[in-house]
Amino acid sequence: MLAVAAAAGTPDAGPLITLPAWLAGAALVLMLAFPDARPGAVAGAAGAASLAATLAYRGPAGNRTAGWWLAETAAAVVVLHLVVRRAEARPAVLAGTVVAAAVTALPLRLTLHVVPPASARGALLGCLLCGLGAAVAAGTGLYLRSLDARRSRAVAEARRAQRLDLARDLHDFVAHEVGGMIVQAQAAQVGGDTAAALKRIEAAGARAMASLDRTVHMLHDDGPRDDPHGLDELPGLVDGFSAPGGPRVRLAMDDVAPPPEVSATAYRLVVEALTNVRRHARGAASVDVSVSATGSALRVAVTDDAPRARAGLLRERRRGGLGLAGLAERVEALGGDFGAGPAGDRGWRVVALLPLRSRP
Repeated sequence: MLAVAAAAGTPDAGPLITLPAWLAGAALVLMLAFPDARPGAVAGAAGAASLAATLAYRGPAGNRTAGWWLAETAAAVVVLHLVVRRAEARPAVLAGTVVAAAVTALPLRLTLHVVPPASARGALLGCLLCGLGAAVAAGTGLYLRSLDARRSRAVAEARRAQRLDLARDLHDFVAHEVGGMIVQAQAAQVGGDTAAALKRIEAAGARAMASLDRTVHMLHDDGPRDDPHGLDELPGLVDGFSAPGGPRVRLAMDDVAPPPEVSATAYRLVVEALTNVRRHARGAASVDVSVSATGSALRVAVTDDAPRARAGLLRERRRGGLGLAGLAERVEALGGDFGAGPAGDRGWRVVALLPLRSRP
C-alpha cells in the first residue's frame, strides 16, 4: 500500500525500484544464513513485494533503474531455486509460484516505461527470457531436492539395516546363550550335577558377553562387517546345546567349504532352529542337525522329534519370531530356498538350500 501511494503521489517512483531489490537481497541473505527459517514465507513475501511493485510502477525507466532491476532479478532467481529445494512441499509450490511469476513479470518495469516504449514483441521476449531463467532455477532446485530426498532415504535405509543386524545378532546369539543358561539352571534344580551345570552356565554367559562385545564394536565400526561365525563352529555349538535332561543332539556334517556368507547363514540357521527347539519343542528327545552338499547347493536341516504341537503352539512355531523371518530373507538374498514345518507324524524341521557359489 505504501508503495502504491508513493507511485501515485510523486513523479519519482524510486522506492518501487529500490525497495523490491533490497527485499529480494535480504530474503536471499536470510535464506542462506538461516536455511530452516521458514524459507517459504521469506521467499513468498519477497515475491509478492516484487509483483506489487511491478503492477504499481509507472516509470521512469533509465540506466539506474536497469541496474536495480538486474540486481533484483538475480537475487529473485536464486531465492526461487532455494525455496523450491528447501521448503516443505506446500510452501515450496505456493512461494515458488509467486516468485516465478514475479521474475517473469520483472521486464515489464523497463519495457513499458522506457522512452520510447518497447514494442509488445520486445516486452514479450523479455518476459519469456526471464521466465526461462525462472524455470531453470526451479528445475535445478527440484533436481537437487530429489537428490536430497534420495540421500535421506539411503541414510534411513542404512540405519534400518544396521538396527536389523543388531536385532538379529541379539536374537541369534545372545538369546540362544541365555536360553541355554535357563535350561542348565532348570536341570540343576531337578537334581542334576550342580557343579557341571554352573560351569556350563558360566561358559554360556561368557559366550553371550562375547556376542555383546562384538555387537558394541560393530556400532563403532563404519566399515563392512563380516559375520564371525561359520560351519567350523557347529560342533562346539551342538556340544553346548546338549544338557542333562534335554534333547540329545546329533550332528552329521559333510566336509565342505562354502563361501563365507553361506557358511555364516548356515550357522545362524542352526542356532535359530536349536533356540526354537528350546522354546517350543516340548517333549523332544533328540535333534538331528544335517549339513550336506547336494550338487551345487548346501543343504542344512534341523529336525526334532517333539510330539505334534497343539494348534496355538503350531502357529507360534510357524511364526518363529524375528529369527525365522530374518533367516528366510537372508537365505533368499543368497539365492537359496528356505522352509520350516512339521516333519512327518511328529517333530519339526527347518531346512535351507544354499548355493555353494556366491552370486556375481
